[in-house]
Amino acid sequence: MNSIIICNTGADSLSRITLDNLALEKITFNLGEKPIGPHGIKTYDDGFITTNSYSDSISFFDKNTFKEKKNAKIGPSPNDLIIYKKKVYTICGESNSVVVYDILEDKTSYEIATGSWPHSIDCDIEKGIAFITNFESNDITVINMENNNVLTKIEASEYPTKVLLSKNKEFIYVCESYLGHDKSGFLDVISTKTLKSIKRIEVGSSPMEVIEEEKNIYVSNFTDGTISVINKSNMMVMESMYVGGMPKGMVVHENKMYVLDYLKGKVYIVEDNKINKVIAIESEPNAMTLF
Repeated sequence: MNSIIICNTGADSLSRITLDNLALEKITFNLGEKPIGPHGIKTYDDGFITTNSYSDSISFFDKNTFKEKKNAKIGPSPNDLIIYKKKVYTICGESNSVVVYDILEDKTSYEIATGSWPHSIDCDIEKGIAFITNFESNDITVINMENNNVLTKIEASEYPTKVLLSKNKEFIYVCESYLGHDKSGFLDVISTKTLKSIKRIEVGSSPMEVIEEEKNIYVSNFTDGTISVINKSNMMVMESMYVGGMPKGMVVHENKMYVLDYLKGKVYIVEDNKINKVIAIESEPNAMTLF
């Protein structure tokens, strides 16, 4: 992996940053309807796939040319996706569902009801279990991807945004944003064995994204411009790192953190908990992936 690919929702484009020299390249959408609104992104064998929240579609990009090679209609307001056994599981906010798209057959094969306004999805590939946060109904839908049945629903606090399966697969981390409230949000740590919360960690205002590294968990707090740094050994906040703007997506590569500023259209490169470089990209950078 020598680059990051960024979804610029407001600009209907992607940005590619080559990590060894920080060269910036614009990737365009040439298929399907406009506006596009790329919102989520995941890698797969032949390249990467984006969810396009304005055009109600997903786009497939070639790994060598970085060109869009296919666009498929999915459903209203697709926000996020996972890939499981050559199928794309896309959450569609306005239809309150997960739409399953079969890559090999090139068609939609199934639709699964969720809670109200699904926002984020992650899964345990080995067990075939998916977890979906539902922003408006304040819960998490758990799905068996082998038969596409809903297994259960987990109650959550106000406006859950990001869900992430831990690296050891023992927990899911859920950002409880309390968006619009004058109070701090929380990171809820939920056991994948019992599906019960074991700890709620107070973070900053409107937590939107969470990533896990070897020693720490990082939470981006959308409305106070901070990153909460959580020590995994005791599950306590070590530091609140100020970056400014509206921080959203994050990735870490070779001891550097790359943080998207949704408000200012920038990428902050953070090293030793300090911003050492800023790269201007396009409007509303929302999600990114190492590639």
